[in-house]
Amino acid sequence: MSQPTSQPLHNRVDSPGAGQRWPLLGTASWLVAPAILAAAYAVAQASPEMGRLLVGSAGVAVGVLASSVLGLLLTIGSRVRRERWPWVGIVGAVISALPLSLFLAGMLLRL
Repeated sequence: MSQPTSQPLHNRVDSPGAGQRWPLLGTASWLVAPAILAAAYAVAQASPEMGRLLVGSAGVAVGVLASSVLGLLLTIGSRVRRERWPWVGIVGAVISALPLSLFLAGMLLRL
Protein backbone atom coordinates (compact mmCIF):
# COMPACT_ATOMS: atom_id res chain seq x y z
CA MET A 1 0.00 0.00 0.00
CA SER A 2 1.45 3.37 -0.99
CA GLN A 3 1.83 6.25 1.41
CA PRO A 4 -0.11 9.45 0.71
CA THR A 5 2.01 12.46 -0.18
CA SER A 6 1.51 16.05 0.80
CA GLN A 7 2.05 17.24 -2.78
CA PRO A 8 -0.31 16.53 -5.67
CA LEU A 9 1.10 14.30 -8.39
CA HIS A 10 1.19 17.06 -11.01
CA ASN A 11 3.47 19.24 -8.83
CA ARG A 12 5.94 16.57 -7.78
CA VAL A 13 9.45 16.67 -9.17
CA ASP A 14 11.24 13.34 -9.16
CA SER A 15 14.79 14.54 -9.76
CA PRO A 16 16.43 17.77 -8.59
CA GLY A 17 17.12 19.04 -12.13
CA ALA A 18 13.82 18.04 -13.72
CA GLY A 19 11.31 20.73 -14.55
CA GLN A 20 13.76 23.63 -14.33
CA ARG A 21 14.29 25.99 -17.23
CA TRP A 22 17.27 27.97 -18.43
CA PRO A 23 17.49 31.42 -16.78
CA LEU A 24 16.27 33.53 -19.71
CA LEU A 25 14.32 36.07 -17.66
CA GLY A 26 17.01 36.10 -14.98
CA THR A 27 19.61 36.94 -17.61
CA ALA A 28 17.34 39.58 -19.13
CA SER A 29 17.14 41.30 -15.74
CA TRP A 30 20.87 42.02 -16.05
CA LEU A 31 20.32 43.83 -19.35
CA VAL A 32 17.56 46.24 -18.30
CA ALA A 33 19.74 49.17 -17.23
CA PRO A 34 22.02 49.07 -20.32
CA ALA A 35 18.98 48.73 -22.60
CA ILE A 36 17.26 51.78 -21.09
CA LEU A 37 20.51 53.75 -21.30
CA ALA A 38 20.94 52.78 -24.96
CA ALA A 39 17.33 53.72 -25.73
CA ALA A 40 17.73 57.12 -24.06
CA TYR A 41 20.96 57.72 -25.98
CA ALA A 42 19.27 56.81 -29.28
CA VAL A 43 16.37 59.17 -28.58
CA ALA A 44 18.78 61.96 -27.63
CA GLN A 45 20.70 61.48 -30.88
CA ALA A 46 17.50 61.53 -32.94
CA SER A 47 16.06 64.66 -31.32
CA PRO A 48 18.20 67.16 -29.39
CA GLU A 49 15.10 68.71 -27.81
CA MET A 50 14.05 65.36 -26.41
CA GLY A 51 17.64 64.78 -25.29
CA ARG A 52 17.50 67.87 -23.10
CA LEU A 53 14.30 66.54 -21.54
CA LEU A 54 15.88 63.14 -20.88
CA VAL A 55 18.96 64.64 -19.26
CA GLY A 56 16.83 66.70 -16.88
CA SER A 57 16.06 65.38 -13.43
CA ALA A 58 12.56 64.22 -14.40
CA GLY A 59 13.84 62.14 -17.32
CA VAL A 60 16.60 60.58 -15.25
CA ALA A 61 14.17 59.83 -12.42
CA VAL A 62 11.77 58.05 -14.75
CA GLY A 63 14.62 56.10 -16.36
CA VAL A 64 16.15 54.81 -13.15
CA LEU A 65 12.74 53.95 -11.71
CA ALA A 66 11.81 52.07 -14.90
CA SER A 67 15.11 50.17 -14.75
CA SER A 68 14.48 49.11 -11.18
CA VAL A 69 10.87 48.07 -11.78
CA LEU A 70 11.61 46.12 -14.97
CA GLY A 71 14.52 44.31 -13.32
CA LEU A 72 12.31 43.34 -10.40
CA LEU A 73 9.50 42.14 -12.70
CA LEU A 74 11.91 40.01 -14.73
CA THR A 75 13.30 38.50 -11.53
CA ILE A 76 9.82 37.67 -10.28
CA GLY A 77 9.05 36.14 -13.67
CA SER A 78 12.15 33.97 -13.47
CA ARG A 79 11.06 32.70 -10.05
CA VAL A 80 7.55 31.98 -11.33
CA ARG A 81 9.00 30.01 -14.24
CA ARG A 82 11.21 28.10 -11.75
CA GLU A 83 14.33 28.82 -13.73
CA ARG A 84 17.48 27.10 -12.60
CA TRP A 85 20.17 29.15 -10.90
CA PRO A 86 17.87 31.59 -9.07
CA TRP A 87 20.82 33.75 -8.08
CA VAL A 88 21.07 34.99 -11.70
CA GLY A 89 17.73 36.78 -11.45
CA ILE A 90 18.36 38.04 -7.93
CA VAL A 91 21.72 39.56 -8.84
CA GLY A 92 20.12 40.99 -11.99
CA ALA A 93 17.50 42.75 -9.88
CA VAL A 94 20.22 44.23 -7.68
CA ILE A 95 22.19 45.40 -10.72
CA SER A 96 19.13 46.96 -12.34
CA ALA A 97 18.36 48.78 -9.07
CA LEU A 98 21.87 50.31 -8.87
CA PRO A 99 21.01 53.38 -11.00
CA LEU A 100 18.08 54.12 -8.70
CA SER A 101 20.24 53.86 -5.59
CA LEU A 102 22.89 56.10 -7.15
CA PHE A 103 20.22 58.62 -8.14
CA LEU A 104 18.78 58.66 -4.61
CA ALA A 105 22.24 58.95 -3.05
CA GLY A 106 22.97 61.87 -5.37
CA MET A 107 19.75 63.57 -4.31
CA LEU A 108 20.50 63.07 -0.62
CA LEU A 109 24.10 64.28 -0.90
CA ARG A 110 23.20 67.01 -3.45
CA LEU A 111 25.77 65.86 -5.99
